[in-house]
Amino acid sequence: MLFALVFITTALFGVMGPASAHGIGGRTDLPLPAWQLVWAAGFAVASSFVALGAFWSTPRLADAAVGRSLLSVRTTGMRVLFSLTRLFGLFLFVIVLIAAWAGNINSAVNLSGDAFLIWFWVGLQVASFLIGDVWRLFNPFETIADGAAWLWARTRGQSLEPVNIDGMTLWPAVGSILVYLWYELAYHSTESPRSIGVFLAVYSVAVLGGAVRHGRSFVRTAEGFAVLFGKLAAMAPLFVEDGRLRARSPLTGLSRLPHTPGTVPFVLVVLGSTTFDGFTRSSFWLGVAGGQVGWDRTITSTVGLLVIVGLVAMVYFVAMSMMSSLTGEDASELSEIFGPTLVPIAAAYAVAHYFSLLVLDGQRMIIQISDPLGKGWDLFGTKDYAINFTLVSPSTIAWVQTLAIAVGHVLAVAAAHDVAISRYDHRTAVRSQYPMLFVMILYTVIGLFLLLGA
Repeated sequence: MLFALVFITTALFGVMGPASAHGIGGRTDLPLPAWQLVWAAGFAVASSFVALGAFWSTPRLADAAVGRSLLSVRTTGMRVLFSLTRLFGLFLFVIVLIAAWAGNINSAVNLSGDAFLIWFWVGLQVASFLIGDVWRLFNPFETIADGAAWLWARTRGQSLEPVNIDGMTLWPAVGSILVYLWYELAYHSTESPRSIGVFLAVYSVAVLGGAVRHGRSFVRTAEGFAVLFGKLAAMAPLFVEDGRLRARSPLTGLSRLPHTPGTVPFVLVVLGSTTFDGFTRSSFWLGVAGGQVGWDRTITSTVGLLVIVGLVAMVYFVAMSMMSSLTGEDASELSEIFGPTLVPIAAAYAVAHYFSLLVLDGQRMIIQISDPLGKGWDLFGTKDYAINFTLVSPSTIAWVQTLAIAVGHVLAVAAAHDVAISRYDHRTAVRSQYPMLFVMILYTVIGLFLLLGA
């Protein structure tokens, strides 16, 4: 059945001829035979499922997630370093705000667009799953919340105590990340420096208001960026626990992600939005919305975004319903238990869709750091830097995209298998994963189809 699906999809792509993979920003110069992507990813998913069923008979991730201690982060030196990184993060945030509000309105020379939409959004996703929760070191929203707590205590004579985040849901984070994704993918003036300034200002006020109302810990459960980067960091080799920096095998941290209400919708919103981003490059979507501008485009894109997110979520929940019929467990409980296993796919989509954007278009930052407001300055002597669009070849980008899709789904299959093997006997665990395998195949095929811009 699996190879039949892969074969049919390959045949359809073959009839269409060579396609062009792309990153965000309209790069369509990456010629890549469609069959290569489809067969590579299909074979990886199929073979990994078979291998896991044959050789992975006991749960492994939870024990390996403990890792080994490297050093204490509670020393005076580490606290000073942490304070410095927080201040640096706040400094960068203020620079972006100033550039957005007072800089050149031309997004090509204003630092705010590339800093926010490329280096922050894409770069921190990559850093999170490769290194760890880097965002915690620089998060200006937490710094602002801490400052507000200090000011509150000084003026009101009472402390702004942190709330117990273990009892909180992630639904506020679902809302905040959806607002950002709407702004990035549906709003018609995303790259305008002034609109970026308005978004960041409103977002900051909302986060600060929540922190004042619910406590400083609210930022970690309601601020969408912090939640996303934290989920991705569960795949990373470095983490902090009980005041110590620890190292573990990659991927193992997924087994320790809490099943907080709202986690599954959060991950599905991220997956669905990236899928929609690819969908907007399709000939079908260009026929629907390609000629629209202004709010007409925003309205159409908003509907499209919500529909695609809904379809991605529907596929997952249907699979959980099928798994429920195989195991006898409640489908909603299963969806929460297996939700974290989708995180590797989110990481894979980030790389596959945005790698070329980060590596090529991201070079504009070298120019913009010398002239952040686009006023003609040359603070660091980099104003005349020429962007090197041959830094990585089209074939290299294509292979990175191919491997990202394949490896991401293989890791998701492995994580789901580990969860299943920890709950059921070996035979039941393998059978229970048939619906998840279906999800992985469907996500793989759809992801590749959209990546090719077919």
